[in-house]
Amino acid sequence: MPAPDVYDGLFRSEFHFQEHTEELTHKVTQPSEEIILRRNAEMRKNPGLLHDLGAQDGGKTKSQTWGRWLCSIPHIMFEKALRDGYDLTCPDKEIRSKELHRYLQSEEGKKCLVQE
Repeated sequence: MPAPDVYDGLFRSEFHFQEHTEELTHKVTQPSEEIILRRNAEMRKNPGLLHDLGAQDGGKTKSQTWGRWLCSIPHIMFEKALRDGYDLTCPDKEIRSKELHRYLQSEEGKKCLVQE
């Protein structure tokens, strides 16, 4: 028996009740996920598009090494990565960095890269 979907503009919640098993399932989707992944794929096709972020401050930073934009992860995929065991919220930045690198090497994580 399908229940109405709940959509707050960012996430869509779908509830389904299986009468024969008396099981209620809840699925959360992010309608913008496909938009983010499609944009990431386009950005990977044009590696010259991304520049050192420090270069955008009008020359105020000598080294121009604020870093580079590496990835864009839709929230739903981030939450799934946490459930899959990637420690992306670890307080230790070295561990968090290693976990992000490990995630971005996975098939799902590669979709989030904006540059290879």
